[in-house]
Amino acid sequence: MKRNLFYIFVLLLLITQNISAEVTGDVTGGAITGEATTHDISLGIVVIAMVPDLSIINPENKTYITGNNIALNYSALRADNLWYHINDKQNNTINSSIYFTVQDGAHILYLYANNSAGVSSKNISFTANSSLLTIIYDEYKGLTKGESTDFEKHPYEKLQNMSNVILEDTFYGKIKFNEIINLTDDEDFNDNEVDIDSNINISLNRIKINSTALPNFNKSATLSLYNIAFTNPRILKDGVVCPSTICTQQSYSNNILVFNVTGFSIYSAEETPVEVIITVPGTGGGGGGTTTTTIIEKFEVIPEEFLISLKQGETTTKEIIIKNTGKEIIKINIENPKLEQFIKISETSFELKPDEEKTIILDFIARQDTLPNLYIGNLIIKSDTTEKSILIAIEVESDKALFDIKAEIPKKYKIILPGEELLAVLKLYNLGGKERIDVLIDYIIKDEAGNEILFEQETIAVEIQASFIKTFTMPEDIKFGKYVLYTKVTYNGEVASASAWFSIGKKPFFDLNKIIIIVVIIILINLAILLMALKKSRKNKKFRGYKRKK
Repeated sequence: MKRNLFYIFVLLLLITQNISAEVTGDVTGGAITGEATTHDISLGIVVIAMVPDLSIINPENKTYITGNNIALNYSALRADNLWYHINDKQNNTINSSIYFTVQDGAHILYLYANNSAGVSSKNISFTANSSLLTIIYDEYKGLTKGESTDFEKHPYEKLQNMSNVILEDTFYGKIKFNEIINLTDDEDFNDNEVDIDSNINISLNRIKINSTALPNFNKSATLSLYNIAFTNPRILKDGVVCPSTICTQQSYSNNILVFNVTGFSIYSAEETPVEVIITVPGTGGGGGGTTTTTIIEKFEVIPEEFLISLKQGETTTKEIIIKNTGKEIIKINIENPKLEQFIKISETSFELKPDEEKTIILDFIARQDTLPNLYIGNLIIKSDTTEKSILIAIEVESDKALFDIKAEIPKKYKIILPGEELLAVLKLYNLGGKERIDVLIDYIIKDEAGNEILFEQETIAVEIQASFIKTFTMPEDIKFGKYVLYTKVTYNGEVASASAWFSIGKKPFFDLNKIIIIVVIIILINLAILLMALKKSRKNKKFRGYKRKK
């Protein structure tokens, strides 16, 4: 509306013309006689130009926890040219919103705009203080960040009252908090650090928040689990079926489960189980028969797989949860047939009562003399009637490797079919300096048993870092199952590596939504046939009645 009024005003200012007026009288020196006459009246209009209308939207008059990549956003009306400078330093011409970097301290940003009428200016004072607060959230900054909130772009004052906080990994899932969060109010307020990477984990079929370390994140939220292939999933909290007072399912389609939670711990999903009972005939005395019923023992194991990266001489600790979901006491045994030299298990034999669960600690160890390579095996968890396994891949790197490599398989390629292409996004970092170096890269795909399915090799020149995409065509006869892409970088005898899981052909055979649609179509077809039959029957009755009357 303001712009339209401005255009009308300018149009009026540009019009200067003589107006011929007919009046009832003679206009002479302001007196009017009784005689009618006409005179030209000259109307002059002065054009008044307006300077630009300028305002600064960001930065705000607040404190930022970093001086890196601060956004300059503004509004400028009627501006021909725009420029800015910080602290009376060099002018910088701009034509759109930009990002700039400053050192710690107080700053004044000056923004200017001009047109033919003159110059407008605005300024804003702000502060950068990198020692005020450090937020560690590298896991939610990279290629898979999705809609994740970029905390460093917000001033400290806003970080204490953040709404609509989102953390997402586009491969595995998303957390959207439904309440306001004070980022600064974690377990140790005085350390000026919030470690999101170490205390919030979004992985395959698993979302975890350490609410002890991050009590400020223990809020209601909407969770999404990506790439889970269940027909009828149910939600688990800490490995146990989540009650409806805590978890509420919103939707499940295209292998994405969306649900609300009232607070945080560990959330995952599983197929809603169907109890299976096997009945076998027995023998009894007196010619009569007896029947023995064996109930299949049911238990859950979380997680289903591990991908562990260790340097020579390094150790790490993980945990698994085993829960009895049946109605009988069961005895559990854990076996580790292939990776005994790498894994120490806290307890290998125990009993579980109905609904009881047990947390088992796994210590992963890579001895100093371990040959850098990829080692694949599994833990076998057994009861008297049921057996499950946890797939484990351990990559061991040289302790003094001069390179680092990261491998990511986009969600689209996490599940592929035989003969299709696998795509991986690779990043290679030279940790030893800025000199251009040729390195040897091995690409190896192995199955669950550790068998090598594919091998490729190439040499790449790297100065500081290199990012590239690599594709592999799967064999037409490759079997369904889990596979791991192992990338190994070798330079001067030192090895760095990265790995990523993917699946061949493990897509659900039935799509529940499609089945429902098919059933509805069949019902509609049958109804149509029934209606046609009824209509034909009525017509025949009417015809027979007509014949009798005739």
